[in-house]
Amino acid sequence: MFRFIHSADWQLGARFKQFGAKGEVLRNARLETLRSALELGRKHAIDAFLIAGDLFEDNQVDERLVTTVVDLFREYGSFPIYLLPGNHDPFTGADSVWKRKAFLPPPANVHLLLEAGVTDLGGGAFLLASPLQQKVSTVDPSLKLDGLAASLPKDAIKIGLTHGALAIEGKHQPNDFPIALNAASRAGLDYLGVGHWHNWLTETDGGRIVMPGTPEPDQFDQERGGSVALVEIAGAGQPPRVQAVPVATLTWKTLAFDFLAADSARASLEQALAALLPNAPHTILRVTLSGTASPNVVTDLRAWLDPATAPFLVCQIVDATRVALSPAELQDLRARHPILAQVLADIDQLEIMATGGTGVNVATGTAAGDETAGNAAWPPLTLAAAQALLGPSKIDLAVLTPEFFSQLRQITFQTLQEVAK
Repeated sequence: MFRFIHSADWQLGARFKQFGAKGEVLRNARLETLRSALELGRKHAIDAFLIAGDLFEDNQVDERLVTTVVDLFREYGSFPIYLLPGNHDPFTGADSVWKRKAFLPPPANVHLLLEAGVTDLGGGAFLLASPLQQKVSTVDPSLKLDGLAASLPKDAIKIGLTHGALAIEGKHQPNDFPIALNAASRAGLDYLGVGHWHNWLTETDGGRIVMPGTPEPDQFDQERGGSVALVEIAGAGQPPRVQAVPVATLTWKTLAFDFLAADSARASLEQALAALLPNAPHTILRVTLSGTASPNVVTDLRAWLDPATAPFLVCQIVDATRVALSPAELQDLRARHPILAQVLADIDQLEIMATGGTGVNVATGTAAGDETAGNAAWPPLTLAAAQALLGPSKIDLAVLTPEFFSQLRQITFQTLQEVAK
């Protein structure tokens, strides 16, 4: 029986610039998670701790961070730790993070896998490594494992380790180290540990290829991240037993509020926030506002939402609403700020051309493009006119999305209204 932990994509040193001063809290959380994973290894008396690439955010991370990480590894000397360079931290020679002072030499239990090769793990198990030495490539890095595996005894437990994108049609880029979906069975491996994508994925090559995802999510679309793989292999040719063990320190959560059903949406949002509140200091929250609403209504909701989300570590409020005015607000806008009304009407026309969508024309209160309801007061923006407006900026109509127009409409309304005051 050989037991080990497989992890990848720690991205230690990630900047998180979008979170300002809170970025430091997120960076420290990743170190806390690394300690949790190492503690897990100690608890389960593992035979090895494998990191399949991207331990660091890049080769330019702070020297103090590298020293802190190596010192942390040194504390867990009861099991060997194997580090494989990925595409974020490739082994590029003297300028690589793997040549920092803290690794010269590394602690006795830390092993750098800087070249393709085989390591005897003991207990009849061997580690076959194929590290990355550049940021992009169209070559499958697992190909090197085929020859390495052929040199080993048939009764050896063969564990591969590399980094790259699984070559799933439509889900990978050709220059993103595409790994064949049969890479493990092709090389005769009992297990192929891969890093690169940040969500848990184990259903490849009969379960012998495992992508554990990032142990500490760094985006809102990583619902299946936050774990490491605890793996047991009974013997050569035996299927691996793989368990996802949660280790993440922080939680990333997305909530939504749709003005189309404002009353029920408010109640649902209040309930969701209450459920998350006990873990608020460790939660990164995003609340997306959608639907059609008056700017005053949105402002009123924000007045409640801002203090309600204040306890959370970070809260991003994404305003994806469409501007809509009450009859009184609409009449006032057209009377006092006809230019603003015209600009907003033109945005509506441009959106129809770019997306084929419909919506409420904020300048008329009617369906955009509805001539019978009053749009004829301002001639609709023609395709030629739209192209003429976008031409100098080299903006293609095809790349303009509904989300873009929603933001444009909000910014235009708020900015021009302030200027007009």
